[in-house]
Amino acid sequence: MTLSIEDSILRLKAEIIAQDWRLSPKRADQLESAFQCLLDHFTNRKATHAMLVMAANVLGYIKNRGASPPETIDFLKEAMAHIVNIYEDLDDDRPKEDEIFQSLFARFNTLKEKIQQKSPAKAAVPASSHTAQPVTTEQDNEAQENDDLILHQHIEEFKNSLADAGETGRALEHLFELWLDSPKVAAILRGDIDKESEIQQHTPKAAEYDHSCPPTKIRLLTVSGVPLAIQSSVIALIRPMKASAAKTYLQNGTVPLRDFSRFLLKLSSLFNGSLALVPERTLKELDLPLILPQGHELPEIPHGEFSTLLIISNGNWHGALACDEIQKTEHIMHQFIKQQNGDLAGTACLEDGSQLPLLDPLSMLRREGILLMR
Repeated sequence: MTLSIEDSILRLKAEIIAQDWRLSPKRADQLESAFQCLLDHFTNRKATHAMLVMAANVLGYIKNRGASPPETIDFLKEAMAHIVNIYEDLDDDRPKEDEIFQSLFARFNTLKEKIQQKSPAKAAVPASSHTAQPVTTEQDNEAQENDDLILHQHIEEFKNSLADAGETGRALEHLFELWLDSPKVAAILRGDIDKESEIQQHTPKAAEYDHSCPPTKIRLLTVSGVPLAIQSSVIALIRPMKASAAKTYLQNGTVPLRDFSRFLLKLSSLFNGSLALVPERTLKELDLPLILPQGHELPEIPHGEFSTLLIISNGNWHGALACDEIQKTEHIMHQFIKQQNGDLAGTACLEDGSQLPLLDPLSMLRREGILLMR
């Protein structure tokens, strides 16, 4: 199947925002055709051509394996997002392309090492074993240690990038630390995944105050009748909803951002945070998933109507929340009780002494949101 350059870019966009990260054979073939067209188009642009080669190699690995490991799909989405942005950028900025390539090449090498480290562990189990006894070898232990090292390196790199992103980045860095310290995540990082049932038995009374919590701006909202709080820094847009529009969004499960465009007004100017930096053409084609928070007393199925739409962003992750209402005034969270429960990070302690469950935007967005790389 031969694709035009425009159809190839559309195919990449469709995969970037796809909610199903399992790459079917049909979708993989379509993507392969798109890569071939783009490789021909970018023959004279060395850095972009090299990024396409890396993406094509990862796609080939997925097709040969017959599975879609999360780390490979994550790399593919990032590479495709860079390629789309380069194609749509009117400026031919070769130094910028080289910089993007170097960053992606480092990710590519890390991915290759991770894949290579997993292979010896699988080969270590003898084919002639009569019983399913676990086999532990020095290669297994070394591979696990390397995986742990890579994981912690990525965590540190992410924390450092947040710390360098100004006041908002530092606030998110603190929330990321709280997330890492939550009982469930801490247990997984220690390798105690089997203890999840014990973790779920923890009660808020057993949690401890985090006295290092800096004053953090939050907004109070109600979702499906449950009062909650969310940090102001992740809110990209607040819009009151008509009943008809709310019903349509609930039925479709998505929110088209083009619905908010206005005559002689750039759509990007309506948003705060990273969405404000996304190219206008991309924004108008973007449909954000309607996220349903989980945990606490939140119902699995939302109310039939909602009156307020909340667009949230955390880094390059984006989504929408259906709210009953959200207060116009901001409050200050001065203490925080760490207690992970579904999409709730814990309890926010306000300046007036009241306490409310605090939503964990990263948890929601990683599960149901979309990743959009600029």
